[in-house]
Amino acid sequence: MDLSSLDNIPRSQKILLIVLLFVIIVGGFIYFIVVPKKSQIDVLKNNVDGINREISINEVKLRRLDQLKVENQILQARLKELQAQLPAEQEVSNLLKQISDLSVESGLEVKLWKPGLRKDDPSGLYVVIPVDVELSGGYHELGTFFDRVSKLPRIVNIGNMGMEGTKMTGGKASIQNKFVATTFAAVIK
Repeated sequence: MDLSSLDNIPRSQKILLIVLLFVIIVGGFIYFIVVPKKSQIDVLKNNVDGINREISINEVKLRRLDQLKVENQILQARLKELQAQLPAEQEVSNLLKQISDLSVESGLEVKLWKPGLRKDDPSGLYVVIPVDVELSGGYHELGTFFDRVSKLPRIVNIGNMGMEGTKMTGGKASIQNKFVATTFAAVIK
């Protein structure tokens, strides 16, 4: 390129050429350097905003951490209380013997004590254990028996209760009682 040919160009065109060259350089700088850097800056700003939101959320959680720990301890204690009411399957035979002993202690005569089939609860948390029971004895003795069963630390439900014929034995009225005593056992995994 020969620069001597530029001397022949009028001054106004030289200025226009310099301005055009300046615009091309500035435009190229903006297009190739500023615009890509600006999009990188925007991406980084979005990342920083996301991280700041996450920090804010975690700070709120951190402030609640002590409260959640206390709530967890309360729930753990409640769980232990509830588990104490629901024996493990190995302990159920002792519970059933305890109920049978309570009937004798209450002055009732055990006519039938027949454990039924164990049924798994659909939730899989416990097993239902029904026992068909027939007792013979006085009304007050039966009331005493039910009162003692209700005070057991384990869950025992009495259902399907029926009272049948009264017999006089030794000057005392004896009622035939049939019911299903249902207890539950925890499924330990």
